[in-house]
Amino acid sequence: MMKLKSSTKSYLGGAILSDYQRYRIENVTFRLGLRSLCFLWQRRQQELLEDIISAGIEAIIIKIASFGLTIENFLGFRLSDVMSKLCQLSTPPWSLNVCGEGGEFETITLDCPIFHSRIQLTSEPEIVIHSKDPFSPTAYLCLRNLQLEAKPLNEICQTAEQILSLGRKCVNEDGSLHKRPPFISPFERLQSIQVKTCEEIKNDLCNVTLQERNIDGSSDSHYQIDDKTEQKSIKDIARPIGNGVWITSNYYGISDRLDKIRIATENAFNQMRNVLDSKEIKPHQIVQFIVVLSHPLSSDVFNSFNQAYTHELSSWLNKVKIDHPNLITGDIDLYMPTRVCICMNSPTNDVIDCSEEAFTINLSAILYFGDINICEWINSLHGLYVQSISHWAPANIGPYSQAIAVPISNIQLDDCSTSCVTHYFTFYSGQIGLIPELEALPTKSGHFPSHFDALQAESWLSLRHCHRLMKYMSPTDLWMNLFLGICYAADESSLSYARNCFHQAVCLQTLDITDTYGDTCHCNKCVVWFIVSNLPKNASVEWQWITGPSTALITSMHTALNDKSIIPTDTFMLFYRHDNSNQLNKQNLSVLLEHYSGFIMPVVKFADPSTTAVVISVQPEK
Repeated sequence: MMKLKSSTKSYLGGAILSDYQRYRIENVTFRLGLRSLCFLWQRRQQELLEDIISAGIEAIIIKIASFGLTIENFLGFRLSDVMSKLCQLSTPPWSLNVCGEGGEFETITLDCPIFHSRIQLTSEPEIVIHSKDPFSPTAYLCLRNLQLEAKPLNEICQTAEQILSLGRKCVNEDGSLHKRPPFISPFERLQSIQVKTCEEIKNDLCNVTLQERNIDGSSDSHYQIDDKTEQKSIKDIARPIGNGVWITSNYYGISDRLDKIRIATENAFNQMRNVLDSKEIKPHQIVQFIVVLSHPLSSDVFNSFNQAYTHELSSWLNKVKIDHPNLITGDIDLYMPTRVCICMNSPTNDVIDCSEEAFTINLSAILYFGDINICEWINSLHGLYVQSISHWAPANIGPYSQAIAVPISNIQLDDCSTSCVTHYFTFYSGQIGLIPELEALPTKSGHFPSHFDALQAESWLSLRHCHRLMKYMSPTDLWMNLFLGICYAADESSLSYARNCFHQAVCLQTLDITDTYGDTCHCNKCVVWFIVSNLPKNASVEWQWITGPSTALITSMHTALNDKSIIPTDTFMLFYRHDNSNQLNKQNLSVLLEHYSGFIMPVVKFADPSTTAVVISVQPEK
């Protein structure tokens, strides 16, 4: 049993690529009320090994158990002495994990720059052979007579400055030397964020297999809505996205004062719960919540809403039990619905009567409602739920997953085939440009000098987060399989900068790879761009992504939206400009929405100032 000091606030784990280890660590720390720190998470193995050695960590291999590792060449050797050999064994046919995370080898650390004492081996260790397999022997060292030796103060790193100064000389490909620092500050990490993000995306795209894929990024397979699923319809409360995936209409909650956020949240959840219960839809079928709040998302407002959201969602899930012998119960807890949260001042004034002082919430959900048994469907989910703080991407700050992949079928292989292959819709939570290890936005104070361009860093960080989540969820698709992207920005300059970043990092990189991509790039074909009132933590940009086997149809309207406007039949999302360009009072909007049961949201302004509304619909069948 772990015994904690009262001052303990976090636990540092060593998970690198192992979801199993990370998830177990997060479970323990959550129950103990601690934060999980996994700064090695998703690190490149060879770079991490180089950093371990460059940091002056003296470790020896005390056990081997893998193809390619021999007693004569590895057991008892320092990592620094066998690093090049380990890297050679990382390629086929050995495919060794160079950091030993798969149990290939075990080490003991004898010394480290922050240790006040080093471990001395005063006698030769005994070699114990567990298996004499000629290709993959298993053996370990039995260490005896270990002694601690105090180190001089000048050999101990006791400040952040001393740790950041660590490093050793490394040889470049041309034979020249450079110092490789194993640790860098947040500012240094962001200095080349633009170049590094573009390089990371380009390198990852180069590794993507583009076979059986059109040059426009969509699948060669023809995507169509499952007719059987459509027979089981909920069109009076939602609109279909395809193959059993639906997006609901809006549910509104209101409280007369800002300090009663919980009441508004409870009202919105109760409305949604009552409607979904009437259709026998369980909360476990929800894969994403879209939340629009009426007031700026300051820390107090956002924290209050987060607490209310957590309470309502947890209560709903706990009340609805799924009892089935084939259900993998851990999946229910592991894959909470993804979430997007933004602010539009008074987003419900067009729909319900409320004062400007009132707090209102607009809640919508994307859910599964098809013919697949719910237990079978839950068991087939694939998601990402990371609570640990790392350098990789932001940890979640609420009961939501970073991403959930929903299995869909009926993807016809060709016009003559009756065979189908399973593909996925993947829904990603909203991503803002947080510095992952600090859980804060880039600023011009604190860690950063006055000349630091915070907007640039934030824009590139948010895009890099999206890329890394996509790479984790679907490393063979990445940006080549976009269904829909939405870019929320706090002002025109942020929207313009975000669009330039995306075009440079994704569209142009895709053009380089596909060569004959054509005139239409992703930023025109797959993304909706607009300004909202406010974003979480006062961020400048937030991204929302859905990837899938097809592309949504984005149509811009340039005439005034009124009660006589016609919403296309297959529309499932509608955004309209909330100003005098549209004649949408409460009465006109109610007429407009009389036959529309999808998602609707007002925005401040679109990227194109002449646009009055944008409708998103399912692509017509070819």
